[in-house]
Amino acid sequence: MCGPNRTAGIGRISGFLGSVDQVEWQMRSRAHASDQDEVLPIEYPEFAGSNVLVSGAGTGIGRAVARAFCHQGAKVVGVDLDPEGLSETGSLVAGNGRFHPIQADVADPQEVIQAHEGAVAKFGDVSILVNNVGWSKRTAFADLDIDDWTHSLNVNLNHAFQFSRLCAPAMTAANCGIVVNMSSHAWMKLAGDLSAYHAAKAGLVGLTRGMARDLGARGVRVNAVAPGRVVTEHVADTVVTDAWIAETLRQQCLPSLITPADIANTVLWLSSDQSRAVTGQTIIVDGGTV
Repeated sequence: MCGPNRTAGIGRISGFLGSVDQVEWQMRSRAHASDQDEVLPIEYPEFAGSNVLVSGAGTGIGRAVARAFCHQGAKVVGVDLDPEGLSETGSLVAGNGRFHPIQADVADPQEVIQAHEGAVAKFGDVSILVNNVGWSKRTAFADLDIDDWTHSLNVNLNHAFQFSRLCAPAMTAANCGIVVNMSSHAWMKLAGDLSAYHAAKAGLVGLTRGMARDLGARGVRVNAVAPGRVVTEHVADTVVTDAWIAETLRQQCLPSLITPADIANTVLWLSSDQSRAVTGQTIIVDGGTV
């Protein structure tokens, strides 16, 4: 869609216009907008009453995804290590949906089991699973140790496998279910000093395709989203500079910075009836960088 709504929030930037402060302010305004209709203009009636589990819901993309489903009338369990972040997400929820926070460290398999049990106890079997939580640490390959390697796999890949394995029986029994795994474009564009992150996020694409094949006959669709540079709250606080913005826009085909709402809208579409024939795919949302 073209027109003024497409340039709301961060806005349309050709080359580099405005200061970093302006871009950060615009990003925060959009990320924390109370007017959900501006951020999420499409209605998906099929989500009303659906049981959704979103990992990493305490900030950034996960928060946007949780808010998006709540806006559509879904019952959302948000899992995150940060209880304050989950509380803030809950305070931002609008619409007819419900949000329930569960604090858990998804790097710990036992806590993943407990989080799933808590989600089922609260709202019932999970019908839509969004494995979003992620972790990265820039380290040259020569300096990468086994602890960081293992932690990256546990957070970025193993938690997705475990949540999926726990949710799959109910989905297949119902002959209906959705799983969306959050990969990244970083491993596709060969970003440096992220070997452990690349291995895990690329592994999610393989997991997505394997699950799609194995579960498709039982009515379960499995897809992945690979975001590019997304201006989350954390990115705005720690990374955004004039040079970063200019570099990002040079790399992209499209002259607009990507927001968490852009990723959330992609997740909604992949979870909706409008994508009923789509499974085993990875949708890249990076403005045309790779």
